[in-house]
Order: sequence, then C-alpha cells, then structure tokens
Amino acid sequence: MPTSGSPTLDEWLDGGLSVGDNIVWVVDHEDDQSALTSSFLREAPDAARHVCFAQSSTCRHHSGTEVIHVDSGGPIDPERAERMVLAPDVADRTRLVLERVDDLVAAWGASATVAFYRRTCPRLFDRGAIAYWMSGPDVGPAVIDGVARIAQCVFEVRSGQLRVLKAEGRPQRLQGAITRFEIRSGVPVVSREHALGRLGEGLRRTRRERNLTQAQIAGFAGVTPAAISQAETGRRGLSVDTLVTLCEALHIGIDDLLGTGRAPDPLLARRDRSHDDGPVALFPDPDLGPRTYLLRVDPGASIAPPFAHKGTELVLVATGLVLVDLGDSTPVLRGGDALRVTRNGVRRLDNLADSPATVFWIAVDQVAAAGNGTDDPTAWSLR
Repeated sequence: MPTSGSPTLDEWLDGGLSVGDNIVWVVDHEDDQSALTSSFLREAPDAARHVCFAQSSTCRHHSGTEVIHVDSGGPIDPERAERMVLAPDVADRTRLVLERVDDLVAAWGASATVAFYRRTCPRLFDRGAIAYWMSGPDVGPAVIDGVARIAQCVFEVRSGQLRVLKAEGRPQRLQGAITRFEIRSGVPVVSREHALGRLGEGLRRTRRERNLTQAQIAGFAGVTPAAISQAETGRRGLSVDTLVTLCEALHIGIDDLLGTGRAPDPLLARRDRSHDDGPVALFPDPDLGPRTYLLRVDPGASIAPPFAHKGTELVLVATGLVLVDLGDSTPVLRGGDALRVTRNGVRRLDNLADSPATVFWIAVDQVAAAGNGTDDPTAWSLR
C-alpha cells in the first residue's frame, strides 16, 4: 500500500493509504499541516502536485514541491480551480495536496465549496490519485459534514490529538478513534489509540440506531447531558458503573457499545489497483457470508475460479462477453447478465470479446440451521 510518509501513521491506518484515497485533514496548526503535506509528497516527488486555494501573498509552504496557486489576482474562479485539480497529469497514484480549503469557504460559502468537492473528489478517486485536502479549524461543521459523505477519510487534528471522523474501508477499531499527534524531526507521529474514541463513537452510533437524544442517553446512564456530550467528543470518559448502568438499560453489552463485539457494517472491499491479473478476493471469509471474487479476463483469454466449490455459485458479468464452461453446457453472458449454478461447478470463464471482461464469481456455502443437528437438506440455509 502507498505510504503516508509517517511509519506510525501507516501502522495506525492498518498498512498506509489506499489508491484513490481522498483524505480531508482539518488541522489547527500550520506546522502540523506542513509536516503532513511534506511527508506525504516526499514519497513520490515525480508524481506530486501541490495546489493552494489561498492568495500567494498570504501563505507559506515547505513541502519541497512547486506550489500552484489557483488565484489569478482576483476572486477564485470555480471552473479554473476544477481544471487545476483535475489536470491531465493527475493520474493513477499521483499524490495531490489541495491546501487551504477554508479559503474556498470564505470565498464561495459552505454549500458551493461542498458542491465543488462533490464534483472533483469522485473523479480523483476514479483516476486512482491520492489526495490530501487540507483545511484549518474554521472550515465549519456544514462543510465537514458535507465532504464526509463523499471522502474516504476525514481526520481532525486539534490540540495535539488526532480524531477519526470517517475512515472508509479501514478496521472497525479506527471509527471514531482518538490518538496523540505530534511532530518529530519534521515527521508526523501518532501513538496508540485512546479508548475514549471508541466510547464516543459507540455512544453516537447507539443514539443514531435508537433515535435517542443525548439527554435520553444521560437519563439511562444516570449522568448529565453534558457528561454524555463530553464523552462523545472524547474529552472525558465514563465510569465502569455508569457504562454498566447504561448498557443494562439499553439491553446491550459493553463490547457492543465499544464496537469490539460486532462485525463491521457496512463492510467495504476495494479492488487492489496495483495488479489486475488473477482473481481479486473481495470477501474471501466464509464466516462473513458468500465468498466473492473479482475476475478480470483479457480478450481471448480464459480464467478458472480461485478454488473448486461444491454448492451454489453465482456468475455476474459487469463488462464483456463471457462463455461459462460448466462441462455439459456453455452459456454465454453479456454485461449485465447473471448465472446461478447449483450442480456442476464453473470450470472456467472464456472472454469472447475484443476488450477485457470483468466478472464477479460468488460461492454460496450451505450451513446447518442454528440449533439443528440434522443432515436434512430442507433444514439448511444458504449463507
């Protein structure tokens, strides 16, 4: 995986950055912003682009990469800004720093800034670029909430703490996590996460799921609404007695509240863009449901499923013209077609088209119904 330029941050993010990541940073100190951008851009100096939305006379940069200023001596033009962000040389694995998003808010307003982000972020993601969107602390909750619906990650750095507002496709433990953040020798350093972040995320999630207010949660826990508010933002914790009282009132376990007793939901799997040959495991764990693989078949080529499977199989063709060899039959599927196989397994897939084919192969396993110890097939359910 691509690195952020900070070994401790990479480890904390479970391996580093992902191709296509759009990461929004809300950072309260300019020196912290500079260290984040410099470390990030140093990792790919030949494929880096640094764009600043502030006027060139009002900012300073230490990233080591030439900075392109969007302003041309007057108000920032949205079309000009979009052309600079989506320049032709911004391609797969290009590292892109987009600095002073708060200046866009000051110039355009919150809604226009969010609209600009919604237009550019998905296209950067589709190109496979890795973008840091940098903003100061005054960007405002309306902008943060708006971009968080589109961004892969939203991180906030305030008063020496890094808080995760969103971490799409990352481990469950990162959702809402809080950790110490500092700069050492010009490199960002994060420490082990704080349990307070998990508690805050769990309280917010529980309130959303049950449509409760902070005052109602406080009533269940026997504390003040201010205590719940501070716990949700990670500024303080709650005693074990308070957590037990709250969980008993809500009929949940403490592990459910802290997110340690539940599987991620939704569970996101992305294709690894670093290689397109062979099957790509999206959901290979049978304990998480049907095993799902992405298969890319070159023109005129053939590919076999990743393993022999007994049971129901699904073949979903996204693009291409694909012959499915079942031994005694060979149906041909076009893009948008699907095939369900229950007896003879899929032997191989042949691409009959002049362009690559994209196919999803899904193995559906049979498991005994809960509490049923019989081999009666009618008592089994599909997982």
